[in-house]
Amino acid sequence: MYYLNNTNDHQPDQPKGLWETWGRGQILGLAVLLMAGNFFFQILFYLAREDLFLPVLAGSVLGVLLPAFLIARRFGFSFRRTFSLSLPHPLVLVASALMALCSLIPTSLLAELSMRLRPVDPQWESFFQDHLPTTTFEILLAVITVVAVAPLAEEIIFRGLLHRLTSSMWGAAPAAVVSALVFGIVHGEPWFLFGLIGVGIMLAFVYETTRSVTACWVAHAVHNSISLWAMLGNEDGIAESQSITAQDWGLAAASVVGMVLVGKFLLAMGKARARTENP
Repeated sequence: MYYLNNTNDHQPDQPKGLWETWGRGQILGLAVLLMAGNFFFQILFYLAREDLFLPVLAGSVLGVLLPAFLIARRFGFSFRRTFSLSLPHPLVLVASALMALCSLIPTSLLAELSMRLRPVDPQWESFFQDHLPTTTFEILLAVITVVAVAPLAEEIIFRGLLHRLTSSMWGAAPAAVVSALVFGIVHGEPWFLFGLIGVGIMLAFVYETTRSVTACWVAHAVHNSISLWAMLGNEDGIAESQSITAQDWGLAAASVVGMVLVGKFLLAMGKARARTENP
């Protein structure tokens, strides 16, 4: 059996973990298992109670986070090292958050393109509007789910396992494409597909430059928090495609410049980290 000898987060004086002892098929199987667990508990809780956020929270906790922790503990692996949950430099976390902010307009334009090619399903739109949170408890549940828990669960699967695995096989660029495509497709919202893929590419870049799922989690949480805020403040729904103005294109161009500048900073920090780890 082929075993991965991935050096990320591994030092010679540390015990071997999942990435040093498991084969590619086993790691891919773990990623698929966690995705399946996520879907299973989402469906189970949706059938028990038709809700917009509770099934997502249940799927993230019971289908991903708890099994991932128990599997790591069962085999004696470090949960933190196994899923690249290292804590990078604070400036890296800030830069990751800025990258997410800069990506909002470009990925929104990509989502708009998707909506023009594949309009929003009316039943999904009706369900979405009918189940938006209104009470304090419902809003708190939405924030916990969308901003904190779901991004962590998704980053463990898509960057902590899938991207890291495919990067070890084919390199960073193909891994970014694969993980972003799967990330977009499994959300089951084809009207947002291009935007979701764009977010996945951005998060893949954050991982490649930081080697930290924690940094990806921060970026994902920032992106979701803005999206949730926009969702709660939108009383007209999202089914209608919006016209794109010259101002939108100008803001998108400025955002891309911001992404390039923040990206260069993350690349520089990544090179400095690599020199420190491999003097």
